[in-house]
Amino acid sequence: MRIEIGPNEAGQRLDKFLRKYLKDVPLSAIFKTIRKGDVRINGAKGKEKTFLEEGDVIEIKYLYSDAPKAKKKVYDVEPEFKVTFEDENILMVEKWPGILVHKDNEGSDPTLTDQVLTYLYRKGEFDPNEEKTFSPSPVNRLDRNTSGIVIYGKNYEALKALNEMIRDGRIVKNYYAIVKGRIKDGEYRAYIEKRTDDNISSVSDEAGPGKKEIAMTVKTEESTGQFSLVELDLLTGRSHQLRAHLASLGNPIIGDPKYGDKEINNYLINKYHLTFQFLYAYKVTFRNPDGKLEYLGNKVVAEKLPPLLKKIKSDLFKFDL
Repeated sequence: MRIEIGPNEAGQRLDKFLRKYLKDVPLSAIFKTIRKGDVRINGAKGKEKTFLEEGDVIEIKYLYSDAPKAKKKVYDVEPEFKVTFEDENILMVEKWPGILVHKDNEGSDPTLTDQVLTYLYRKGEFDPNEEKTFSPSPVNRLDRNTSGIVIYGKNYEALKALNEMIRDGRIVKNYYAIVKGRIKDGEYRAYIEKRTDDNISSVSDEAGPGKKEIAMTVKTEESTGQFSLVELDLLTGRSHQLRAHLASLGNPIIGDPKYGDKEINNYLINKYHLTFQFLYAYKVTFRNPDGKLEYLGNKVVAEKLPPLLKKIKSDLFKFDL
């Protein structure tokens, strides 16, 4: 078996690359083959932690796999998102409620990522049958019924750089939300625990087994006393974090079917047909990007509220953002 490394495989460790490329081969067989010296890179014995470079040629003896020969999925899901920003390395799209970013364990409905891959496939920027292991992927997630900006890396090097920035806190994600009552501005920290049986998260002030630390900052833009429009800075990225945290403080997001106030939600359903939370990921700031993305230079990308949310905000606060 002979494999030539392209730009979207370069930078990966040999063992990790082979685990993705040879999906039908047991991991034990892959590691045994490497250790026996039957995996060679440019004629030399390959080692598990060898980092691959573009143009490297991998030759594998005595190991058979059907995975590289399998016909890969052709994407044909109609894209329904709005492109917020795009260049040769990244794609930022507006996600609307009702769609998952990734598939979950329950359903097979098309996801936002399926739509993005179709979009890039039709543009000629992604062909699954020409890629060995890489697929454009998101670096942030939004809940099914949360809307706003999702960021995708279009090539391996860009995706790696984006993920490093996420880990380092150099990609700042800001949200608009309308919450019940008033809330004091500032930074809030707590611990979250997710129940797998009903997909509900609980928040407490104390650490413990199974709990993960969460943090956000809150800035009030306008308040009537009954409702407050707030800007949220997501400091950690946990599932349901903002929704559960705000609800635990007595300020649930309006429209939230899991953590919200039922009386308020019924009013919003009847008046506006709002069946999801008023939580919108409206702004992304790239702080001190480096490497392949250095050219972004502290770039800020923002979206305006979509029409329904803008209408509700305008009715409640009588002013425009």
